[in-house]
Amino acid sequence: MYNITVSEFNGMISKTLIPNIVILAIYIVLGTCGNVLVLLVYSFQMKELSDERYFIPILAAFDLIATIYCGIYTIYQCLNQVTFTHNILCKTTQFFIGLTTFIPICLLLIIAVQRYLKVCMPLKPAISVHVRRTALILTIVISLLCSLPLPYVYGSVPFHSITHGTIGKRCGKVKEGHMLARTIYAIVIVILAVAIITTLIVLYSLIGCAVFRQLKMNKRRSSRVEFRNSMTKTNGDQASGSENSGVTQNNITSDLDSKISSSSKEQRFENNHQTTLSQPVGSKRRQKNNRRITYKLTIMFFVITLVFLFSYMPKVMLLLIEGINKDFWETVSNTERPALMFLYHIFIINNIVNPFIYAFMDIKFRGEATVFLNRVFKSKF
Repeated sequence: MYNITVSEFNGMISKTLIPNIVILAIYIVLGTCGNVLVLLVYSFQMKELSDERYFIPILAAFDLIATIYCGIYTIYQCLNQVTFTHNILCKTTQFFIGLTTFIPICLLLIIAVQRYLKVCMPLKPAISVHVRRTALILTIVISLLCSLPLPYVYGSVPFHSITHGTIGKRCGKVKEGHMLARTIYAIVIVILAVAIITTLIVLYSLIGCAVFRQLKMNKRRSSRVEFRNSMTKTNGDQASGSENSGVTQNNITSDLDSKISSSSKEQRFENNHQTTLSQPVGSKRRQKNNRRITYKLTIMFFVITLVFLFSYMPKVMLLLIEGINKDFWETVSNTERPALMFLYHIFIINNIVNPFIYAFMDIKFRGEATVFLNRVFKSKF
């Protein structure tokens, strides 16, 4: 063991975290450009929001704030691993990081409920604007309540290096005081997290079953229509040749009708999702297109939810390790620290990836974004 100053020790750690700082800078650039593009497209190209896309610009706004705020803070943290002496700054940043984390979680839960109602209960009226605004206000209030205790959980705490005999300060969980309050808060957050994740899994499972069932019924219906058309054409060709063909046609039609009547239960369920054959072709085609858009957007939001869950898993695991081993970060070597810090900050991906998912899975957004960018570059050049 050899002694060095705190600033020298901090400089050694910061050099090992240069790749992490570069990655965080890339996060900030990608997240800012992507989310700003989403907001601009929805502000100038897609002004009339449908209930399908109501929460997309709201989610983009919070993702933009989270990307910039969390990105800058984590870079500052990488540069001040053992010289983070600003206790108030640490508590404030942890509060806002919690706030920008809880709001997207609640928004994804609201979106999941909306998708469930849209897909599994299509005959019910869509969620009104008043209800959506109320849900947004409740989201902010609940997120504030969940974030308020964080300043009592985090602070500028002593950091002791066993290897170098150096004592510094880092922003982390407070080890002493308010033990009961911190334990209760941790239990409440764990219960909420389990409840939200379970709800998301159940809702999207029900949505997936409904979509699969509907696609299966559509396939059966198409087969019946094709069979009816082929038999009608065949019998029509034979009708001019002999009288018996008329009898054969009646028998086939009778058999076909009996098959259709045997599946009347499925047909009644199907009629809840689509128009009957007696309706105009344009109306059926429009409803079919709307249903296809609903399914595609549902899949898109499901992918967004999956990305959210997977991006937060590493940080949750590290937080659990921190809770079990209070001196965890003090025992981490400089070779292990960059990898662990990368996993600790990977949750920011959740805030930068959504615009790319929109561009890949939402045809309308991709088209409108292309038109908007063409207008911008043509006006400048």
